[in-house]
Amino acid sequence: MLKYEHYNPVDEKGGCIVRTMSKLFDKDYEIVKEELISLSKELGYEDYHETEVFEKYLEKYNYEKQELNIFVSELNLKGKYAVLCHKGDNYHMFAIIDGVVYDKSLKYLDMEVVCLYKFNN
Repeated sequence: MLKYEHYNPVDEKGGCIVRTMSKLFDKDYEIVKEELISLSKELGYEDYHETEVFEKYLEKYNYEKQELNIFVSELNLKGKYAVLCHKGDNYHMFAIIDGVVYDKSLKYLDMEVVCLYKFNN
C-alpha cells in the first residue's frame, strides 16, 4: 500500500513535471523548471511538457522507462520513481520514493499508469 506525503513547493498549473523532478533530484523547483525549459529549446520544442523533453531529463539522471498497465492504487514500489499516469485526456506525473507518493493530493490513485521511470543506481 502506498503512503502519501504532501509535496507542492509551487502551486502552478501544469507544474507536475517540475514538481516530480524537484522531489526526485532534491533540487529547487525554479532551477528544475529553467533546466527543463532550456532542454526543450535545445531539442526544438516550445514546451517542456513534451514526452521527449522530460524523458531526456530523466535519462540524464539515470532513470529508465518501464511501461505498465495497472492503476496507480495497485503500485507497491521501493526505490525512486517518476510515475506518468492518465485518466481520459488528463495526464499527471508524480514522484514515488520508497513507497511514498509525493504530490499535492491523492486524487490520482484511480488513474492508469502509462509508464514508470525507475532510478538505476
